[in-house]
Amino acid sequence: MITTRKTTKTAALAGSAMQAKSTAFAGEQAFDAEAYVADFLRESPDFFSRNPHILVDIEVPHQQHGAVSLVERQVSIQRQRFADLQQRLNEIVEVAHQNDSLSELLHDYSVGLMSAGSLDEVFTFTKTIIQKRLKCELSGAIMRRNSVVEACLEGLSDYVTLVDDQMCQSMGDLHTRRSVYCGYPISNRVDQFFPDRGHEVRSIAIIQLADASSVQPIKSSYRNAGTGKAFSQPKGFGYLAVASSNRERFAPHMGTDFLSRLGSLLSARLAVFY
Repeated sequence: MITTRKTTKTAALAGSAMQAKSTAFAGEQAFDAEAYVADFLRESPDFFSRNPHILVDIEVPHQQHGAVSLVERQVSIQRQRFADLQQRLNEIVEVAHQNDSLSELLHDYSVGLMSAGSLDEVFTFTKTIIQKRLKCELSGAIMRRNSVVEACLEGLSDYVTLVDDQMCQSMGDLHTRRSVYCGYPISNRVDQFFPDRGHEVRSIAIIQLADASSVQPIKSSYRNAGTGKAFSQPKGFGYLAVASSNRERFAPHMGTDFLSRLGSLLSARLAVFY
């Protein structure tokens, strides 16, 4: 009986010892990852100097009670500044990509205009570029009438409206200071370009088409210093309208450099018909 009790007690002690050893081993296993990181940082004191970006993504709290420490506050401010700069950089990169796309579009448009063999093909290609590349639902043109244009545009009456000189000149009030008007629709202007679909227009760009050689970047009342003659008014061919159902697509505050260049390319191609 005594032997049995000793055996049971010995087994219990052995079991407790094994359990304690197992628990200690498990604790060592759970601590291995942290110990490895700690040893690595201890052996590489310049790690954060070589990898400063990691400090932006981690937090190192100070054992402070009450107010936040000055160091924590400075780190928080620097982290926010870094995030703001990163966002601005992303925006700059996005704008650069957009500019590349627009530059490529102008190149393709130039090649297409030079390849066009007729006035019909010029406007057909322009319509395709506006719809497929600029993603604008509506476009149309008003052109100053002459015998050559009338003969060449018999098949494009739904896209190009021919008007006399007086009617063409009456639209010049939109372009007193620049060659492109961007803004919200004016009913009488929209109806001239899109008589049946004016209700769809929420914003519109109207691009002046004129002979670039006669356009002067100053007021016509000024005179040429060499000849003493007043600068001539632009020889207008007409107007190209691009419209959208999106109210902000051609908002008044937007830049017009791209549209102005597109209009200059089209004007150069149209000059041979006037």
